Amino acid sequence: MQEDKSQLINFAMTGGFVLGGFWILKYLFVIGSVAYPFLNYVQSFLSIGTPILLFYFLVKYKNNIVKTEISFWHGVQFGIMLFFFASLLEAVIVIVHVIWIDPAFIANTYDNMLKMAESLPIDKKMLQMAKDQPLPTPFAYTFNMVMGNVLIGIILSLLIVPLATRFQVRNKD
Repeated sequence: MQEDKSQLINFAMTGGFVLGGFWILKYLFVIGSVAYPFLNYVQSFLSIGTPILLFYFLVKYKNNIVKTEISFWHGVQFGIMLFFFASLLEAVIVIVHVIWIDPAFIANTYDNMLKMAESLPIDKKMLQMAKDQPLPTPFAYTFNMVMGNVLIGIILSLLIVPLATRFQVRNKD
């Protein structure tokens, strides 16, 4: 049986708006963690909400839009699109942050990563190659963030879709 995917993009955009709003809230803690480092722990703790929201939107999509069983790959497609649209929304705040709020954020982040890499047993030649790499532009940094979020969406979808397809919501009659 061919699945009707006409509502896939519409529902993924709607869910992506909510998930993107959640990610913007999380990103505000990243911005605040420069002044208050403990906010980084809050931001990390809030990361638990991402797979929960993916599960919620998958079940809601399955029960309210499709109204039948969805295939594994249909659910994965929905999850990927959900993360893509959420990433586009988060990209707006990231661009605002790295261009206008804290232009040194990317440089500071890469300096911290290099300091951490120096403390690890890594080949000095590789470490020097990493130091010689130019910093990414704000747009390249944001594009990498979007692609990273989509990759996380693929991995989470592969894990959560089987759970969401088995989850049945009881009707209140």
